[in-house]
Amino acid sequence: MDDIPPEVAERDIYAYMSKKLEGVSHLGGNEFTALAKKADGLFEWARLACESIEAPPPGLSSKQSLGVLLSRDPVEREHLLYDMYDFILTEIMRKDKHTNSGVQQTQLATFRSVMGQILGTAEPLSLNSLNAMRSHFESDRYEVEVMVDHMGSLLSGTTNSSTPIRPLHASFRDFLTDQSHSGEFFVDVLKVQRDLAFASLRVMQHELFFNICDLKSSYLPNSEDPGLQERVNRCISPQLSYACRFWPAHVQATRFDPELAKEMSSFFDNQRLFFWLEVLGLINALSGAVPALPLVAKWLKGHTGCESASSAAMDVQRFIQIFGGSILHSTPHLYVSALPFSPVNSALSKTFSARFPNCLRVASGRDINWTAVQTVISGHTDEVNSVAFSPDGTRIATGSDDCTVRLWDAATGQPVGEPLLGHTFSVTSVSFSPDGTRIVSGSYDKTVRLWDVATRQPIGEPLLGHTSFVTSVAFSPSGSRIVTGSDDKTVRLWNAVTRQPVGEPLRGHTDSVNSVSFSPDETRIISGSDDKTVRLWDVATGQPAGEPLLGHTSIVTSISFSPDGTRIASGSRDGVLLWDVAMGKPVCEPLQVHVRSSVSFSPDGSRIVTGSFYGIVQLWDAATGQPVGEPLLGHTGPVNSVSFSPDGTRIVSGSEDHTVRVWDAATGKPVGESSRGLTNSIFSVSLSPDGTHFATVSEDDTIQLLDAVTGQPVGEPLQGHTAVVYSISFSPDGTRIATCSADNTVRLWDVGMRQLVGKPFRGHTGRVNSVSFSSDGTRLVSGSDDETVRLWDVGTGQPVGEPLRGHTGGAKSVSFSPNGTCIATCFPDNTIRLWDAATRQPVGEPLVGHTDTISSISFSPDGTRIVSGSRDRTIRLWDVGTGKPLGEPLEGHTDWVSSVSFSRDGTRVVSGSFDKTVQLWDAATGQPIGQPLRGHTHWVSSVSFSPDGTRIISFSHWDGTVRVWSAAIGKSLHNHVEEDGSSSSPHGSCIPHLTASIPIHNNANDDFISFSSNSTHALCNTTELLAGVRHNDRRLTVAVPEDDGWMMGPNRRLLFWVPPASRKSFYNSWTELVLPRGGLELDLSRMAHGTRWQQCYE
Repeated sequence: MDDIPPEVAERDIYAYMSKKLEGVSHLGGNEFTALAKKADGLFEWARLACESIEAPPPGLSSKQSLGVLLSRDPVEREHLLYDMYDFILTEIMRKDKHTNSGVQQTQLATFRSVMGQILGTAEPLSLNSLNAMRSHFESDRYEVEVMVDHMGSLLSGTTNSSTPIRPLHASFRDFLTDQSHSGEFFVDVLKVQRDLAFASLRVMQHELFFNICDLKSSYLPNSEDPGLQERVNRCISPQLSYACRFWPAHVQATRFDPELAKEMSSFFDNQRLFFWLEVLGLINALSGAVPALPLVAKWLKGHTGCESASSAAMDVQRFIQIFGGSILHSTPHLYVSALPFSPVNSALSKTFSARFPNCLRVASGRDINWTAVQTVISGHTDEVNSVAFSPDGTRIATGSDDCTVRLWDAATGQPVGEPLLGHTFSVTSVSFSPDGTRIVSGSYDKTVRLWDVATRQPIGEPLLGHTSFVTSVAFSPSGSRIVTGSDDKTVRLWNAVTRQPVGEPLRGHTDSVNSVSFSPDETRIISGSDDKTVRLWDVATGQPAGEPLLGHTSIVTSISFSPDGTRIASGSRDGVLLWDVAMGKPVCEPLQVHVRSSVSFSPDGSRIVTGSFYGIVQLWDAATGQPVGEPLLGHTGPVNSVSFSPDGTRIVSGSEDHTVRVWDAATGKPVGESSRGLTNSIFSVSLSPDGTHFATVSEDDTIQLLDAVTGQPVGEPLQGHTAVVYSISFSPDGTRIATCSADNTVRLWDVGMRQLVGKPFRGHTGRVNSVSFSSDGTRLVSGSDDETVRLWDVGTGQPVGEPLRGHTGGAKSVSFSPNGTCIATCFPDNTIRLWDAATRQPVGEPLVGHTDTISSISFSPDGTRIVSGSRDRTIRLWDVGTGKPLGEPLEGHTDWVSSVSFSRDGTRVVSGSFDKTVQLWDAATGQPIGQPLRGHTHWVSSVSFSPDGTRIISFSHWDGTVRVWSAAIGKSLHNHVEEDGSSSSPHGSCIPHLTASIPIHNNANDDFISFSSNSTHALCNTTELLAGVRHNDRRLTVAVPEDDGWMMGPNRRLLFWVPPASRKSFYNSWTELVLPRGGLELDLSRMAHGTRWQQCYE
């Protein structure tokens, strides 16, 4: 309005007032002219003047009101409205010399109290809600309308009890809260905060109750509960919604008060705490509690008697961070799933578990304390390449190979709006502007795009200039510029407002630029490149700032400035280097981590976080270069991007496994000895011929024997390999173990003595991927990335003859025939070759038929057939004599087939796949036997039969578990098992220890749903859950959690939700053993579910 010429404003105000007051007598052109001049261009003054004349204050006529307005002393334009407010309020209070001073003070106190409440609320409330809140004030419990009924010219909502009341103009708030101008009408908003805090807590005390909106079934997402939104609007009053969302804000705005602290302690110790979370879930307000609760804990901290409440506040924050997404999805699971899965030592579990007795119970494998992983975000359909927190820490932006940029709620992991669409190829990098209003993204489509965070729409056209993939983008600290790096070997600067290039490209790198960043003072840029160097650039000149930083021996994938700009962290395949910027030299030895693509400093510069090719996130001390705490495990693919939250308390990581994970950056867990049980870094497993032991190999280069029943380590780990061990195999008599490794060696170990036998078998020049014993145990065959297969004499450890050559690429699998005369090999050339074990010459032509890499081969027990599994998702059977396929491919898996094996009698084949399933096949007909076995939460690495044929053993090194399954799937298979049981075994009584110790589930009961080795823990009352499903398919419909953690029954009925850290070692109805022991087992025997879920609460 200041841009309007004064004469134009005066004319318009004259027209407005003459129209508004045309029905008022005694007013004419002179009066309107005088009023328009008095308004001094302020339309709000004109509006208030019209209100005062048209409906004058009590005791004044319209003419008198006009006279008072025109006769008031002139004031500066900036205070003209304040003068009007003073006039109106003075008249409302009827303040004159005849007014009793006591009455005046009562009126003023009422005014200040009411306006304090109106101005002190975090959002406007209606008359009804203000009165409902005020009824819980310690004093001043009169109705609000005694004051606001007379303030219609200043406040909206005064004539409708359900309309929010708010100042009609922002200047009225400014006037009332500025004591120098408002004088006796001054409103101290801070004074009312205590009353609002008490009122909020007491509104919740009176109005909260269990299942407040009559949620119909725990099987339903909130979005599918009929009429739920209408019930939310009806059952959750505006004042309750307000109290639930804003009580922490009012507490924080109040000085510490023992009575208020007592009220809060009662809240945290009462089940209405859970009813509060229930309401937050129903009104989609859980995420707001996450930043508020630590401030509540801080308010309580240090005061006697408040320790428990302070601890509970932090506990609730962690609870929301982990379970918030599931509660928002289906609020009954606040009770059905979240509370039962809370850690043993959590305050919530200790206080409330007994109050909700009819829930599932974690019988084994329950977390003791809160885990490092807070949230797993699923939604991208391809690799996540880049992650970034918003400057306020409430949002996460991600970029993916699915060509999208996505926004997520950082507290609950829920998507914020739809994906940002525009890029036509993989999104490689994302970054928030410093004010959080924009996102910049770079893509393999060679463009850079800007996005509006609020609207999630592109800002203008893409930034064009790079001639190849854009690999990295970053805003400058001021937000005025953007820096980008590209596969075209250049770094570019852009104006963030005009989206135009700034100067010429920065040239100097001799290969792709992978990462770029501004220095905190915005004077320099750093870049890391495939040319193995880090470069500094002068922003003003666009010239290199000194010589390249040399020290890496491999490509530089990621770089990060420390917050003070004195150091640089650079990540490479050879580790992480820390550099002194001034000296241009490394400050310590490399941090030994295989970095995939990301390294980042914490906001205070004291720590560094790295992402690993092996799916590991690790914290490091930036001063010493030593690891801080245990590795953060959970990703099942390489970690491409890591970043700290602005407050340094959380880490976000993005991975090739399509997920984003949010971690607690301060778990307080010290670096300790490596777990001697199974971890998610196990690479291979083998069962001893007598079935009493598993042998495992892992990323830490060690071999460990485990008791096959207890899963406990037997003896110390076998150490000797100097790189990752890829394969392990027992000798036929079980006295030896052979291993092969990325250290290019094969090693032999004595099982009884638990020590190395002789020296390593040397000869391969590349990593060794597969090893297998001959049937008599005298020879070994090994396959390597050096494109050769070698035979070894077990007694001497020497090679037998020259290597077998003929394939191209690294060997994937090698196997002796049962009689030891033939060797089968497969390589990435999609073929299988047979070799004469004596002459080491090829036997016939390669076996051709698969259309992609063959990952696994196995001979039938009689040696006449071979089964093969391939990345083409098929299984093939081959005639060894003719080299021809037997029948059509076995089809059914939906992803790569990773492992195949024959049963001992040759009638069946078992396969494992990257689709996470195990499948049994009839070897004669090629038909699947029963449904796929579901239980693994990630790719299945290997499968085999137990020596007696009654069990299937599967292993996934990605989910870290070995599973033993009943092979009795369906009637036809049951008959096979009975036949196997009567046949003799070459190893005598096979697997007695394992078989005798495994409890047998009631496989005859199709309604049997259990996630425990104890059959008494099975789910009761399954009729509603399994309604409409054929008997034969019932158990197989409830087997393994979905990727998002939901265990579902038929028709996607939600049974329960499993938190991220608990999804790996998971029993189901077909599982007879899961290693490591101590994994998750559930007791569902008392669980209330479906339409009876409300019975969880007593």
